[in-house]
Amino acid sequence: MKLIILGPPGSGKGTVAERLEQDFSFFHISAGELLRKEAITNTLQGKKIKALIDAGHLVPDEFIHDLIQKKIGNKRKYILDGFPRSVEQARMIEDFQVNKALYLAVPEDLIVERLSGRRVCAQGHHGYHIKYLPPKKAGICDIDGSALIQRKDDLPAVIKERFKVFHEQTAPVADYYQKKKMLIIIDGSGSPDEVYRLVRKVLQLETTNTFK
Repeated sequence: MKLIILGPPGSGKGTVAERLEQDFSFFHISAGELLRKEAITNTLQGKKIKALIDAGHLVPDEFIHDLIQKKIGNKRKYILDGFPRSVEQARMIEDFQVNKALYLAVPEDLIVERLSGRRVCAQGHHGYHIKYLPPKKAGICDIDGSALIQRKDDLPAVIKERFKVFHEQTAPVADYYQKKKMLIIIDGSGSPDEVYRLVRKVLQLETTNTFK
C-alpha cells in the first residue's frame, strides 16, 4: 500500500502519517523533513534549499523527486507526506504506482491558528501544538526529549506566502488525483484523534485486507 497525504500547510498531514507509521508499520517519508535535513548541510545546494524554505517557496521538482526516490528504495508500503506539491510533481511520480491520495480539508482560519501554535522537536521527527496536541512537559518532546521549536516557515509572513503557493500550485494536485479516482477527502477540522479515526475508518473500508 502506497499512500499520499495532501492538504494545506498545517492541516495535520505529518501527525496522521506518523500515527499510521506507528500503528501499521508504514514507512513515513516527509518531503519537508528530507529538505530541512539537506538545508542544514554546509553545501551550496543546501544553502539554496534553506533560502527557499525560509521564504516559503518550493524546491525544484527534479531535486526533490530524486531525493524521495532514493529514500523509498525498494519499499512497498509507505506514505508520502508533503509531496507531490504540484501537478508537475504528481506526473513525475506516476511510476511510483501510488494507490490512494488522502486530502485533509481544513478551513483557512483554523489553519492559521494551528500553524501559529505548532512546534516540532529539535530532531525534526515529532510534531506538537501548544493548544491541540501539547507535550507532557512544556517545551520538551515526549519521545526523544529534545527541545521543541517553532519553525521559521510557521511565522506569520511565511505562512501568508505558503498559502499563496498552496492555492496556486498544490491545490490542483487534489483535482489531478480526483480525476484519476484516487482521491479520498477527509474532514481535517477535528481534533488529531478525530481526524485519525476518520482516516483509519476510510482506509479500512477501502483496503480491508491491508489492515488485517
